[in-house]
Amino acid sequence: MELTKSEQIRAGLQKSFQSGTSAKASTVCYGYKVSRDGGLVVDPAEADTVLFIFHHFMNGDSLGKISDALACKGIVSPTGRAKWSRETIAKLLANEKYVGDVVLGKTKVIGGAQVKSHDASKQVLMRAHHPAIISHEFFSAVQHEKLKRSRSRFTSR
Repeated sequence: MELTKSEQIRAGLQKSFQSGTSAKASTVCYGYKVSRDGGLVVDPAEADTVLFIFHHFMNGDSLGKISDALACKGIVSPTGRAKWSRETIAKLLANEKYVGDVVLGKTKVIGGAQVKSHDASKQVLMRAHHPAIISHEFFSAVQHEKLKRSRSRFTSR
């Protein structure tokens, strides 16, 4: 049975994920820049902002309060807006790239739309792919705090 073009592309991406040769592993995110050799390196000014966000969240600040604090400091969002959206801050807090790891295959395309993939067998974890900004322990504590806050919000309704 022959594969469709779409299936061939998907298989090629999966193969590059498994072999660790995927260029997607070095997709830049806030806090990093691309080095001359194509790898990720820490952007010191942006890394300070990442740390600011993580620490303020762990100190009890809401996403809205963090957004306001960033605006007061004159720190523009990754897209250049004066005010950070709560969604951007939430995604930043959930991004494993800040511990130096990369997870490939987190999304898939269905009907032309990119959606989260819940198939762990198609995901590839690359540990220590690039320099970390946040320790694994601190990142884990933030994930635990996020879960705790979402549960308390759900149970208080």
